[in-house]
Amino acid sequence: MHAVILHGRKPARKNRLLVAVSTFAVALAGTVVMAPTASAAPAPGASASPTSVSRFGVSTVTLTLDGESSTQSTPTDLVLVLDESGSIDGGEFNQLKAFADDVVEAVADDGLFTNGGRAAVVGFSTAAHTVIGLSTSETDVRNAITGNPQAGGTTCISCGLNQANTVLGADDPARNQVVIVITDGNANGGDPTGAAATSLQAKATVFAVGVGDGVSQATLETIASGPGSSNTFSAGSFADLAALLETLVAAVSVPGATNPSVAVTLAAGWDLVPGSVTSNLAGGSIGGESVNGFTWSRSNLADENLVITYQIKHEGAPCGPLPVNSSVVYNDDENAVVNFPPVVVTVNCLPPVADAGADKSVAEGSSVLLDGSGSHDPDGVITSYAWSGADAGVGTLTNAGNAIATYNGLDDGADAVTLTVTDDNGLTDDDSTTVTVQNVAPSLTLTSCPIQPNAVNTDVSFTGTFTDPGTLDTHSMSVNWGDGTTTPVPGVSSPVGATHQYTAAGIYDIAVTVTDDDGGTDTETCGFVVVYDPEGGFVTGGGWIDSPAGAYPADPTATGRANFGFVSKYKNGASVPTGSTEFQFKAGNLNFHSNDYQWLVVAGQKAIFKGTGTVNGASGYSFMLTATDASPDRFRIKVWETAGGTVVYDNQIGSADGSDPTTAISGGQIVIHKG
Repeated sequence: MHAVILHGRKPARKNRLLVAVSTFAVALAGTVVMAPTASAAPAPGASASPTSVSRFGVSTVTLTLDGESSTQSTPTDLVLVLDESGSIDGGEFNQLKAFADDVVEAVADDGLFTNGGRAAVVGFSTAAHTVIGLSTSETDVRNAITGNPQAGGTTCISCGLNQANTVLGADDPARNQVVIVITDGNANGGDPTGAAATSLQAKATVFAVGVGDGVSQATLETIASGPGSSNTFSAGSFADLAALLETLVAAVSVPGATNPSVAVTLAAGWDLVPGSVTSNLAGGSIGGESVNGFTWSRSNLADENLVITYQIKHEGAPCGPLPVNSSVVYNDDENAVVNFPPVVVTVNCLPPVADAGADKSVAEGSSVLLDGSGSHDPDGVITSYAWSGADAGVGTLTNAGNAIATYNGLDDGADAVTLTVTDDNGLTDDDSTTVTVQNVAPSLTLTSCPIQPNAVNTDVSFTGTFTDPGTLDTHSMSVNWGDGTTTPVPGVSSPVGATHQYTAAGIYDIAVTVTDDDGGTDTETCGFVVVYDPEGGFVTGGGWIDSPAGAYPADPTATGRANFGFVSKYKNGASVPTGSTEFQFKAGNLNFHSNDYQWLVVAGQKAIFKGTGTVNGASGYSFMLTATDASPDRFRIKVWETAGGTVVYDNQIGSADGSDPTTAISGGQIVIHKG
């Protein structure tokens, strides 16, 4: 047997007061006769608005609960026990049957049959009989009441109670069992009313209604499950039943749930907005409120609809479709089972926006900063930066986990580099920038060049080193020896060098070119490489020139006649020429006299030789004389301080040392003697 809980009283149906009577009847002793089964009960409601919010957005959650149906899950069996004794005349008996019919109609309207309940009718007088056993059909029960004849006879109340006990069958914990006994007199003498009532009350809630003055309160309290007005009621006559029962319904009506509560615990990702919890029913209270949830409670919940609303705010993470409630737990003293449906709100978090910055250019061997600090997150913060995609054949990345990374150019090319940013929700975005690595030509340094004169058909060598910031570059070398010979040298690395033999005397420039695989080049020159031929002849000359302005830096305006005389030749087997050179420029008070010769080159109609001497008797000077035996003969002499290189005289000042002379002699003769 289950404890009986009454739904809230409903308005009168069809202006029939006996509807209220029926509600009272099924509620006697506090039992909910019309309680629906769990499968038939309307589901509690749960919803959110809006169902989609932005990050840190707010939504309002609504929980609804039907106090009549949502809080109950136990079907009810109702047995009406009607007095058919002869003390009730025919009109009264018809009033009794009409009352019983109204009871069945009322409980049917409240869902007794549709929600798994059953009803039965028992009549008693001298004996008892079953008018109709437990039935799920409203029509069958009401037809049985209408068609039931009055038996007449004495009043065997125990017979009626025992028959109701039999109709109910064994005590069923899964069902409410309710009995309403209506009688107009006390039991026959010696009737075991008490024993029958005790047996019936062990599994059913019994309600007793006495009509007229032929029945005592003691008898009613023996029949009923509880004493006094809680379970017993009296009417002066059968005609007074309607008025009496209306009063009794109000007196015995109890709520459908006692001490109901709804405890809400929010799911991860949500906080309760303080002060946002409301309910529509007076008398309710909110307790235990925190960012994680709250509890609604009330002393009772009758036939009324509960609406609880509360606001939730997104904590910032995670995103996507999120359950709102970790749990919504309903409790009441009747242990009703209520399962609120889940509520899901979609949080639309915005991804970060990556900004890899403008395209960059960088030279090989150099670095450039890639600036991703323009990246941002519209609704959060960026938690990580990751630069990637550098082509190992073009460049590398350092500080790739920072907003500002460094790109190191290795070899020329265009390199697409990607920046990936991740925000505090794990959302990502990419952006790319192109780094163009520009080739840098190698840089060549000649570490040694031929300084001393070299005889023809002997080795002439140079050495050098080069660097290239393009660490992945490969290199080749080309040497132009100045005599029409070019030597290609593929696949070189620093240091470099080469050797060559000249077959003709002359003063040569050795041009050395290093080229990288991207076409970048650097050329350096070993200039004024002297190659002589001891058997190649000698040169003599004497005469004068008109010295041009600027030839004498000590007095650039000095011009006029300058006399010369020289002879330079190799003696047999000698590697150093001999001879003498004199040069006088009176306008500049310059008198040069050679001391010795270092080398002599005779090539065709041109002779050039170098040595040291004195100026106006002072030593520490060098000279170089170039002469051509042509028409006209031409002459150049350059004199400079050996230690510092300061030019003392040069009638072709500014020209390279190996240049052909341009000053024609004004008198005299230059002769190149063939060997």
